[in-house]
Amino acid sequence: MLGEPLSGPVAVVSPHLDDAALGCGRLLASRPGSHVVTVFSGGPARVDPLPDWDRQAGTFAPGDDVMGRRAGEDDAALAVVGASAHRLGLWDEQYREPPLSHARWRPWAVRARQARLDDPRLEDEVVAMLTPLVEALAVGTWVVPLGLWHGDHQKTARACARLARRPPDGPWPARHWVVYEELPYRFDVPDQVGQATAALAGQGFSLQALQAPTGAPGADLDALKAAMVAAYRSQVACLGPDRVGRALAGPERYHLLHPRADRA
Repeated sequence: MLGEPLSGPVAVVSPHLDDAALGCGRLLASRPGSHVVTVFSGGPARVDPLPDWDRQAGTFAPGDDVMGRRAGEDDAALAVVGASAHRLGLWDEQYREPPLSHARWRPWAVRARQARLDDPRLEDEVVAMLTPLVEALAVGTWVVPLGLWHGDHQKTARACARLARRPPDGPWPARHWVVYEELPYRFDVPDQVGQATAALAGQGFSLQALQAPTGAPGADLDALKAAMVAAYRSQVACLGPDRVGRALAGPERYHLLHPRADRA
C-alpha cells in the first residue's frame, strides 16, 4: 500500500543537472536515500565553440568536456543530501541545434547533433528511457517538473505526464506522481504556472497542493539546499546571484497528480 506522497525517499526528475537542487533541494535534504534522474545531462565530448550559456560560466575553454565536468558537480551536490544520480545522457538543448556559424564552417557539428529542437521523437525517447527506471527504483513517489521556462523542461514535463497516466500493470507498481514548480523560473515566468497547470487539467489530471517537506529534528534544510546548489558552480555563475537567491528563498511547491476518472 502506498504511504503519504512525500513520506519517504523519492525520485525527482530533473530536466538539467541543477534543476532538482533548485526546485526540490529541501525535499531531497529531508529524504536521504532519494534518487535524482536527470534527462538532458549529455553533450559533445569536446565543445568548440562554446555556446552562450557555457561561455557565461567563465570556467570552460573551447574544447572542454563541459557536461563531463558538470556531472562531477552533480555528484558533489547529491552527496550533500545522500541522493543517487541517474543521468539519461540526452543532449542539452544548446548542443542539439548548433548556431548557423557551425553550419558554414563546421558541417560535422550539424551532422553530429542528436536531435533537432522541434523533433517530436525526442519526447518519445524520454518516455522510453524513464520507463525502466520507474519500474526498477524502489520508491513510492516520482516528483516531476511542471514544465516552466525552457523547452527541455516542457519536453520532460509532457513525457512525465504520459507516464503518470499509465495504470499499474505487471511489473509497474502503483506510484504517487507529484509535480514541482521549478525555481527560480516560477518567479521569472509566473504566467506559465497557470498555463502549465491548465495543460495538465486538459490531459485529465486534477492537482492537490501538498505541504512543503520538513526534516528530522535539528536538520537545517535551508543550509543543506544552499550547499547543494553551491556545488553547481558553473550553473550558479550563469544564473547569477539574484536568481539563485530567489531559488533559495522561495518556498518549494508540490502538487499531487490525480488522474480524473472521466479521462482514465
